[in-house]
Amino acid sequence: MKKQLKYSVVLSILQLLLICESAFAKNSFFEQRYRGWLWFDEAVQEQSKLDQGEQAEQELQNPLPTKEDMLAAKAENEKFAEELELLRHLTIRHPDNLEYIKLYKLKEKKMMDDAQTLGINWLMVNFLHPEIIDELENPQNIYGRDIRGSEEQRSEKLALHNVASKVELFVFRKDGCPYCSTLEKHLKTFASKYGFTVEAVSPDGSTSKYFETHSAPELISALGLEVMPTVIAVVKDTRQRFELARGAVSIVDLEAKALLLAKHLGISQQNTINDSEFNKALGGESCSK
Repeated sequence: MKKQLKYSVVLSILQLLLICESAFAKNSFFEQRYRGWLWFDEAVQEQSKLDQGEQAEQELQNPLPTKEDMLAAKAENEKFAEELELLRHLTIRHPDNLEYIKLYKLKEKKMMDDAQTLGINWLMVNFLHPEIIDELENPQNIYGRDIRGSEEQRSEKLALHNVASKVELFVFRKDGCPYCSTLEKHLKTFASKYGFTVEAVSPDGSTSKYFETHSAPELISALGLEVMPTVIAVVKDTRQRFELARGAVSIVDLEAKALLLAKHLGISQQNTINDSEFNKALGGESCSK
């Protein structure tokens, strides 16, 4: 008797739970059809079928242009441009002839109206086919362009810090060189900004006031260096070397060449310094924080 009563109680509780679950399901967020979930999905599927049918019909009515169609359009444009140019010359030659001016203005109005129509439809195609213009990669507004520019600058700075950890720079200079001091000054600022190690090499025992200097005429002769100052980047633990600068170049020039070096070495995306070091060098915070 007790077992039957216990069984009845358990069964009643289960039935009550099922009723509550069913009621909750009907009132759940995704079951509220008026909120636009299930019916919207069904409507989208139906609309997609209609759109596919309309697109197929349009493709039959408006097939892709052939080369002949494009050449014909080109010929029409050239004819229009020629007529407009001739009418322009006619109005200039006969400025007192109102009829000539009217003809030119009408032709010009036709051109401007067509250009306005093209502009509107250009925007409409972008709207209907957003995949054509990726506004993340190619932002169309000033805010997106500013963000992209900031991210590109940050990426370039990271690449420069990375390549600085992979190479050593040597500036070859000599006494009496009118360009050496200017280059070395810019090179010092550049190296300090991104963490490059720089040493100077001279053939005549002269010294740089910015870098530790070695007198090595044999090395300069072996490298065949005839122009000074020259900056050579040597990849650490390899025999690879690349000319980074020649003559009195700016910091911007050094940055551009170093970025090309990073790209050539394939290390522009390798984070060889930790976030705290990088942010300290940039004087800012990373997006990950």
